[in-house]
Amino acid sequence: MNFTRSQKTSPKVPPAAYDELCDFLHQSGSPLTPAEAIAGAIKLWIAKSREDAAPVRGYQWKQLFLPDGTRLRVRSGDTWQGADVIGDDLIFRGEAVSPNQMVQQTCGDARNAWLELWIRFPGEKNWTKAAQLRARQNELAAKAPLTPAEAMAAAAKAMSAALSTALTLVEHANHQSQNTLERRLPRYRRAHDELDDIH
Repeated sequence: MNFTRSQKTSPKVPPAAYDELCDFLHQSGSPLTPAEAIAGAIKLWIAKSREDAAPVRGYQWKQLFLPDGTRLRVRSGDTWQGADVIGDDLIFRGEAVSPNQMVQQTCGDARNAWLELWIRFPGEKNWTKAAQLRARQNELAAKAPLTPAEAMAAAAKAMSAALSTALTLVEHANHQSQNTLERRLPRYRRAHDELDDIH
């Protein structure tokens, strides 16, 4: 909803929420007044909303996303060579490269970047081999929920299979009842049954 400045008024806080806020401020010993707490909460909410709306920066390596601040390293002899994801680029020796180019420049052409590179995400302490991260990502993708279209297609397929099974069962039941009925007709009765009926 859009508001013009003339439409803006002081916020109306529901009484129950206001009482809960006052109780919390009192119990926590906060020096804030209710108005200050409300203003602070609004500012935090706006900042968080803007942060969530901002596009995430990082480098997309096949199915693996490396967010801004991710570190990569590769062993070259007795030393490690490192690179950083800065913005949307992987920077190695001052240049934007691909993971494969990083490994080629360090180890030669015949190396597989997934097997040679180690990755450490922002805020983490441990390094993980790229191949392990890719395998984990593939497992998550395999377990991902179906899209609405895929779910509808799967449901339609299941319904079709169930209908086919039901029709087969009905056909089988009809066939069985027809055989039972035909066995009871006179032309299929044994001669001594018919003799019994005469007596």
